[in-house]
Amino acid sequence: MKYRIEQKILSLTDSFDIDDEDGRLAFTVKGKFFSISSSQTMYDRAEREVLKIKRKYLTILPACRLVAPSGDEWLVRKKFWPFWRAAFSVQTPQGTLAIDGNLWQREYRITQGDQLLARVSKAWFSWSDSYGVEIYRPDVAIQLLGTVIVIDRIQHAGTNSVLSDD
Repeated sequence: MKYRIEQKILSLTDSFDIDDEDGRLAFTVKGKFFSISSSQTMYDRAEREVLKIKRKYLTILPACRLVAPSGDEWLVRKKFWPFWRAAFSVQTPQGTLAIDGNLWQREYRITQGDQLLARVSKAWFSWSDSYGVEIYRPDVAIQLLGTVIVIDRIQHAGTNSVLSDD
């Protein structure tokens, strides 16, 4: 399954549209304006909530929780080491996911063991952040899309992201 994530450029919050491979709107992610928690909610086409993205406070490095309506929770956390490059860990109920590639250039893969779960590629020539995401495990597609959004938020913290403490 292929998706295109595009940040809404004229939005006061971190909001995204996620289109499927046929160009149809599959999901929307909406942030809350003037929210203390800086959370976002992902909705499907029918406007049903499918995922909550919540910033985790009281951590040394940035982290966000992805909470599904079922209660399943993923934790996406920026790693301290190696400090010379961007690195993340993702804890899921099914185990740890690895993210490798060049996160600064936004070309990376998400794997679990030797299984490829998703491949992410940033579109360079767009006004807003735009990503192509190819997902190989449809049963966790929503959480994987949420992971890409969290990585984008953390990488842009301090610019115009609601993850910033400024």
